[in-house]
Amino acid sequence: MKRSIYCSLLMSAMISVVAAEETRQVDKHEHGVGELNIAVEGNAMSLEFMIPGADIVGFEYEAKSDSDIALVNSALSKFQDFENIFTLSSSGNCNLVDAVIEINQGDEHEDEHDHEDEHDHEDEHEHEDEHDHEDEHDHEDEHYHDEHEEEAHNEFVAHYSFTCGNVKEIDRIDFPYFTTFPNSGELEIQFVSEVGSTSFEVEGDKPFIDLKGKI
Repeated sequence: MKRSIYCSLLMSAMISVVAAEETRQVDKHEHGVGELNIAVEGNAMSLEFMIPGADIVGFEYEAKSDSDIALVNSALSKFQDFENIFTLSSSGNCNLVDAVIEINQGDEHEDEHDHEDEHDHEDEHEHEDEHDHEDEHDHEDEHYHDEHEEEAHNEFVAHYSFTCGNVKEIDRIDFPYFTTFPNSGELEIQFVSEVGSTSFEVEGDKPFIDLKGKI
């Protein structure tokens, strides 16, 4: 659907990009470091940003206060205009065909918690004093939920898809992202095209990548 262009491009990506995604699953959340996947195939270009909430709005808990909600809505509005985040070489003659902006709430411990619930349920039949066990379990659940809420990680995810009249003329991507979101520190970029794959690390003091010969 909305991510179909990006997914089809990644299917033709090199093994290094797959390995990078596996690494992301192991160590997928680092403050000050956003991730960007760029894929080019034919006349299509797709960019996917995955950025910790702290880098965008300064916090990662669920926005509930009016001030926090306003910060989130302002950030989402900025993502809607991709030129707040990146700019492509005008010679590429690229037109935006799709943009999807969302916030993902991480639930890293959900499966672990479900497993603990099953284990505790079995224990209920093994202990004579069920009432004491339930009280203890309720206390553990309360402690878990408090701890889980503290460890929650929000992530801004933005997908942009383009069709380009002269995609091979794109020799540079600039990132006003670092100015738009001053809390940001670094973008780790994986780039794939029919020519091959490469990676970049971009920071605010040099906010661009050189794509000459890479498309």
